[in-house]
Amino acid sequence: MAGASVGLRARKKLATATALQHAALDLFREQGYVQTSVQQIADAAGVSQRTFFRYFSTKDAVLLSEHGRREAALRELLATRPPEPVGDLLRVVVVHLADGVNDRRDLLAAQNGVFLTVPALADRFCGHHDRLALIVAEHVARVLGVSAGTDPRPRLAGGQVIRAWTTSTLLWFLDGMEGDVRHRATETLRLARRDEALVDVA
Repeated sequence: MAGASVGLRARKKLATATALQHAALDLFREQGYVQTSVQQIADAAGVSQRTFFRYFSTKDAVLLSEHGRREAALRELLATRPPEPVGDLLRVVVVHLADGVNDRRDLLAAQNGVFLTVPALADRFCGHHDRLALIVAEHVARVLGVSAGTDPRPRLAGGQVIRAWTTSTLLWFLDGMEGDVRHRATETLRLARRDEALVDVA
């Protein structure tokens, strides 16, 4: 019974966090990020402002809450990969990230709308991209048997795949989120890797 109680609490917590995020995204789209208050988000979700702060430390945390999950998921993915050419690995990574974006279209739309009007949040998102690139670089370094601190190839490869992902995602968003984002991402990576100015470690 104790396990069932823990499971129920976990489901309730997830439901509350999801309700708060959905309420926030709806308000951001309807009236703008700056114009939306934490109290309005809490009211829309049917909870108190105190409850909001148990789930999100700030209003912008609603938009940035996926960062930790995405970074952890990428580490988990790389930890399970068998030995493979780095080129194949990068394609796996870009597809993994593209699939995650496709699953969260509502969040992507809200994020892009806010980032166009609140540059400081866009800067924080860039930090997330840097961390993703470093996660990939550290794995590539292990695959190649080199140090990411002295050999440029791992960091170039990490930056390359994350740039391909962010570029394809932005273009997909500007195109109305139509079509297959996975195909767009893999094609963008292919074009990047054909550029002689970029690394080729396949």
